[in-house]
Amino acid sequence: MKDNIGRNDPCPCGSGKKYKKCCILKAHEDHDSDLKELYRFEPGSYGDVGSFMPSLACLKQIRTNECKYHFILVKPESVYTEEDKATNEAEKDISDAYVVIKAGGTDAQLAMSLKSKGYLNVENFNIVCTDKFQA
Repeated sequence: MKDNIGRNDPCPCGSGKKYKKCCILKAHEDHDSDLKELYRFEPGSYGDVGSFMPSLACLKQIRTNECKYHFILVKPESVYTEEDKATNEAEKDISDAYVVIKAGGTDAQLAMSLKSKGYLNVENFNIVCTDKFQA
């Protein structure tokens, strides 16, 4: 399919309709779904032994199959002695927040949902991979 199809050009799918009355919406939906894959949230915990907070790492895709950490959110009012409990709360919170998106909400509404749950942005965060600390 050529890249510079005009709205009033015949649709390249062969339907005989104008592009604007046929596949233009599908092209926009495909583009939007590609953009949504540029960012993803990874639930986890933030803190140290005996003091873990639920965290959500936002990863930004920089290349196919390659991401970098974009920002980290933590929920400082929820502190657990066990790392798994903090991670479980983060998993539940991000799942609840994505209900907003599935209902047709915006990324800004998703962010406000997380803010209302008590999540704050962490400046100058450090990422520690757990596989480096296994005995």
